[in-house]
Amino acid sequence: MTELYSRRSFLAGALTAGMVSASASYLLTRREEVKLTLVTGADATGGRRLLVQMWNDLSPYIKIETVEINSSTRDQYEKFISSRADIFNLDVIHIPKFAAEKRVVPITPRNDISLLPPVRRLSVREDTGDFWAVPFNTDVGVLYRRIADKSEAGPDPTLAQVMSSSSRGFVGQLDTVGSQTDEAFLVNVLEQALAQDEAILDETGQLSFSLGQWRSALGPLAAAIRGRRVGAEAGEDDTNRTYQRNGLRYMRNWPVYYPAIDRAERTKPTTDEIRLGRLPIGIIGGQSLAVSADSDHRDEAVEAIHFLTDAHAQLLLAKYGFAPTGLDAYIDPVVTETMPHLKVIRNGVESSRPRPMHRDYAAFAETFAGHMHRFLYDGEQLTQQFITDIQGKLR
Repeated sequence: MTELYSRRSFLAGALTAGMVSASASYLLTRREEVKLTLVTGADATGGRRLLVQMWNDLSPYIKIETVEINSSTRDQYEKFISSRADIFNLDVIHIPKFAAEKRVVPITPRNDISLLPPVRRLSVREDTGDFWAVPFNTDVGVLYRRIADKSEAGPDPTLAQVMSSSSRGFVGQLDTVGSQTDEAFLVNVLEQALAQDEAILDETGQLSFSLGQWRSALGPLAAAIRGRRVGAEAGEDDTNRTYQRNGLRYMRNWPVYYPAIDRAERTKPTTDEIRLGRLPIGIIGGQSLAVSADSDHRDEAVEAIHFLTDAHAQLLLAKYGFAPTGLDAYIDPVVTETMPHLKVIRNGVESSRPRPMHRDYAAFAETFAGHMHRFLYDGEQLTQQFITDIQGKLR
């Protein structure tokens, strides 16, 4: 089987395909050393760190120093703005706030990568065509399925079918214990609602404010939780552990965990493989690289961002489980041979919906999670106050 983009093949491809050619004269004629600080969330796979190291190997005078903020997505905003940075690796939910507060400057796309439309919409400035941030990797919720027999035929089950099953064979991030896990809970609740009523959240991230729609769309989830027919965990890591420890058939999680889980689960005598299936409509996520408005080295930061987000970078990140942002990686012959599950991820990204893209998203998310947890676990009914509160946070 063909190897999927080793470090050596990446470097060779980057050089021969011109990945650094556009900036080669700029980089190679410099004699003054510049250090760029990249502020980012944690990288559990090592893939993004490897890309940064490759840039440092190829660029003798412009080096990137990575500062990892090991906190939840919700906490990253405060941590990021208190850190001195040249480049921010922003979660998609933070882009509107960073842009509105002028903490980042626009960047003109120059790469040859063909961004998938839902990915592009998260960062582009519709009035100019510039980007507030260049997509680094994307993400979308997927359904994991344990397969005992590879010859098993038939269509993939839908999320609604899985949730209506009488057996406790599913686990997802359907509980929360506070701000660190609220975001995963919110995303899972939205996906469950979309599985029942796709008009709950449209392609631009606009929510329905119809109380009747929310009650109807979330009725099956509430019934499944109260009937203890599903596993509800707080956070992705706890979900993974429950899925593996209990040998469950289904799990909702992000695709970045797939390589490690698939390898581990295949060693079990009762598991032939782990398959990924798309949700009817998943929530899109991901990270994007932005130039800090406070940077003294904006030009150098732009060059580094183009390198880290180009087509060859996407191929290498795919090897580490990250969902590529552009079409090129999904149709690359090596990728289609070695990672056939990326077809499912592409379909999931292309049918995905964004969370409400609003500068006050954090306040909305806290309010939404509070109402939903009381509804699902405390028996508190959804009332017009729920609509009034979330609508107020999104004005």
